[in-house]
Amino acid sequence: MVESISHSEFLNRAEQQVEEQLKEVISVFQNLPEDQLISNNNGGWGIAECFDHLNSYADFYLPRLRKSLEKMPPLKGQTTFKHSFLGSYFIKAMDHQQTKKKYKAMRKHRPTIINNPYAVVSMFIQHLEELQKIILQANQKNLMKASVSTSISPFVKINVGDAIQFVLTHNRRHIEQARRNIHSAMNTD
Repeated sequence: MVESISHSEFLNRAEQQVEEQLKEVISVFQNLPEDQLISNNNGGWGIAECFDHLNSYADFYLPRLRKSLEKMPPLKGQTTFKHSFLGSYFIKAMDHQQTKKKYKAMRKHRPTIINNPYAVVSMFIQHLEELQKIILQANQKNLMKASVSTSISPFVKINVGDAIQFVLTHNRRHIEQARRNIHSAMNTD
């Protein structure tokens, strides 16, 4: 993952990932019956709980990304983007295709009691739309020249590009988890 790619290619890939996630959440999850959104058929989190967890991460990262964008220097000329060592580590740790390791969510990011699962899914869609805007604004900024605190500690920071990719990879991990709930419910009916 430490390969260098052009700044624009990195952002194009990120934008494509957000689009794919938006399409999937809207077409697959948005209109599921309420009982399916809140049921927990596989022993882990239910669908709405997965999205509630992702919303807590978005509530943490999106404001920090917006703030960093404001401070970032403009992009000068054709530049490349390269993930940092620490950013690569965090992204790889969240990538469900590279590791099957399960992590226990920090208390502040654990799902809460969900009274309105549709509102939870809707909020996640809004977060994805906000991430889209952030990526568009990042087109003229040098992603490696500003950092974002991680949810682990305010002292552990990664560059803005790493943070964007981490959020997208973490989203994908839990969207897949939510999808497994759909398949699990279909097999138990």
